[in-house]
Amino acid sequence: MVDILQIVLAAFIAGLLDTVVGFGGGLLLLPILVGLVGTADAVVLTALIPFGWNIPRIPFLRPFLDLRAIMLFALGIVPGAFLGGLFLNKIDVDQLRFAIGLLLIALGLLHILRLYVELPVRNLSERWSFPVVGFLAGALTAILGAGNGPLQSWTMSATGLVPQTIVAVNGVLGVLSGGVRLIAYGLEGMLQNFPWVMAGAGFVSAVIGAIAGIRISRRASDSTLKLIIGIVIVIAGVRLMV
Repeated sequence: MVDILQIVLAAFIAGLLDTVVGFGGGLLLLPILVGLVGTADAVVLTALIPFGWNIPRIPFLRPFLDLRAIMLFALGIVPGAFLGGLFLNKIDVDQLRFAIGLLLIALGLLHILRLYVELPVRNLSERWSFPVVGFLAGALTAILGAGNGPLQSWTMSATGLVPQTIVAVNGVLGVLSGGVRLIAYGLEGMLQNFPWVMAGAGFVSAVIGAIAGIRISRRASDSTLKLIIGIVIVIAGVRLMV
């Protein structure tokens, strides 16, 4: 019972955070899940529970959806998440976590700096990069259980998409990535003897957190959300490294 309550609380906070800034919920939730159910089941749970905070934001933020961005990211996410799911149990993730953590810290600091200093970096990340980043993000989240949101969010922000669009697009991409991951995990036999009760409790709590997050995001200014996005990207990088 205590384990369920921990997941419920963590999923609520993760859902609220992810809905406000567009990512970060998986990175917050993952270490708690690892401590409760082990690494393998924790990674699978990070494919299931986030449906609870990704699905609700889509209808609420529908006016901000960018269908072209979604399709370009999807071109990379689908094969990336599928291949990553198949190789989940075959890769030593420690060095990968550290390298991605360093990258996220650098990207987060650059994002924050760009809010206050005019930097000539806009052309370094145009929309042609979305499928490439999508492939990397899909593979990373399937292998690590988290880490895709910061990469996607930085890329979208660098091409000028507003925070609300980033949150909305990440919601659709989260549903897509989670579905592909579950197919791959199922083919690998990882859904047998799975803690479905924990998954269900986490999903419901994530929905409630998402609804609360939507209300908060509607009241926050673009500049505040952009700063929060940069800070959370840096924190996400540190979290992956430790």
